[in-house]
Amino acid sequence: MQISKIDLKNNSDLAFIANFLKPYTQRAYLVGGSVRDMLLGLELFDYDIEIYDIDAKQFDAIMQKLGAKGFGKSFFVYKFKNFDLALARTENKISYGHTGFEVKICNDEKLGAKRRDFTINALMINIFSGEFLDFYNGLQDLKQGILRHIDEKSFQEDSLRILRAIVFASRFDFKIANETLNLMQNMDIKDLSQDRINIELYKFFKSSKLEVGYKYLQELHLEKEIFDFKSDFKSLEFQNLLKEARKIIKDEALFLYLYLNFFELDKEVFFKKTKLKKEYLKKVNQVFYLDDIDDFELARIAFDMPLKKWLGLWNEKRVEQAKKLKLYENKFESKIVTQDLINIGFFGKALGIKLQEVRENELKEYIKNIKINLFR
Repeated sequence: MQISKIDLKNNSDLAFIANFLKPYTQRAYLVGGSVRDMLLGLELFDYDIEIYDIDAKQFDAIMQKLGAKGFGKSFFVYKFKNFDLALARTENKISYGHTGFEVKICNDEKLGAKRRDFTINALMINIFSGEFLDFYNGLQDLKQGILRHIDEKSFQEDSLRILRAIVFASRFDFKIANETLNLMQNMDIKDLSQDRINIELYKFFKSSKLEVGYKYLQELHLEKEIFDFKSDFKSLEFQNLLKEARKIIKDEALFLYLYLNFFELDKEVFFKKTKLKKEYLKKVNQVFYLDDIDDFELARIAFDMPLKKWLGLWNEKRVEQAKKLKLYENKFESKIVTQDLINIGFFGKALGIKLQEVRENELKEYIKNIKINLFR
């Protein structure tokens, strides 16, 4: 199926921007991930608009009139509400690092699209006429679920594109084209700061196909580079665990929880090396059971949280088990009063031991009564 035009008139946000820009140009395009996500049937929350036929000084005045705020002014990019508005540009590598590019205004749509990383991100829709532009067969790659680079030279100049590929592959369950994968295997990410790497990792942690991203991390030898660990042994088993667990657990800490516990890595050392957000550390320290778990072990977790919040509740068997125990939605509420134990002479370490003992006995009695009621 070929696309020549796409009707954007029903989108009130785009209609507003189109009406605002109409006096100044007839070449303004919805571009990049906005077009990709629209064609994938995903809801759009942000819009990337690329604008032609306006010089930088005039563009700045227009954006001030709109009330947009400039960021990275050498890139001619402005932010207005959920819009990123930018002049079309080319990029030329002039120095080391992800940001070492010279940027120039461009007035040729094909040249402007060429600077993008993958063909699926180079699609363009004119916001006035609905004209659809696809210079690099991105629509075909989108339909086939393929990530393919546009230009070999420019792709290799930006090492961040390695991580972006992994994120896109795990987010959309796309395959990286062989020729692109070959390029990536001859690139490295040493010029990226840890903070910039982590920005992409956070996106990966939210993706629906964690096992896909993990597979590419291994194929590209990035697991050792990023995590200082190489998990060849049992890695296929771990991929299967990621796949099954993601079907049930949507929490963005899931990958780290499974990865660090499955491979029994030192969590403190790992977080010190990667500098990932400390809020993940509390979640990865949740109790971990790889094999089947009995009712008492499962119910004991509910002392601290409803079981639906436990990252280890990763398969249907465990979910059903938690629901039968009536601890899926609510944590276990103990009726033991600590003061009662203090009153009969327990204190200090002995108090803690006794409190745990009586609470566990209480929990065993609770499970016993649940099972009796199930068979009545």
